[in-house]
Amino acid sequence: MSGSIFSTYRTGENRVTASILAVLRSLSLSRCERILAALLEQSEFELIRFHNQPSKGSEGVPDAEISSSFRILVETKIKPNAVDRAQLARHLQRFTGNSEQTQFLLVLTPDPHPPNAVDEMRDGRVGWSSFAALGQAIEDLFTDKDEVISEREAFLLRELQGM
Repeated sequence: MSGSIFSTYRTGENRVTASILAVLRSLSLSRCERILAALLEQSEFELIRFHNQPSKGSEGVPDAEISSSFRILVETKIKPNAVDRAQLARHLQRFTGNSEQTQFLLVLTPDPHPPNAVDEMRDGRVGWSSFAALGQAIEDLFTDKDEVISEREAFLLRELQGM
């Protein structure tokens, strides 16, 4: 096995998806949240919530709460106009009826506009983003003067952009 975090899957879509996940897994939580928020077009997106003295819900006030409740499925296409509506519908069937859980199906493609299959779904849990938007979200991190990106993270992000 090579030392690379980049995937050795044979199928292009699986290789791209695995590489994206490997990079996101290697980033700080705040940078991962920022990239996912950009792709999902959710400005308030949080993977994990930290809250001091949560007082709602019952008697007693604990000192802190750390919580998370989300599920994101990703469908990647590396060729334009390759999204299949039936495949997206099958993916949506994986979501449970848990109303407290944030659920998204992120469709990531090279298309310049949302594919028709995504628009036809008319389901708020289905979001589309392009590889160009992913590249822009990464570029926004680099140009944000308030972000301090480690050499390691910068290398991974630049490699992902190059891929």
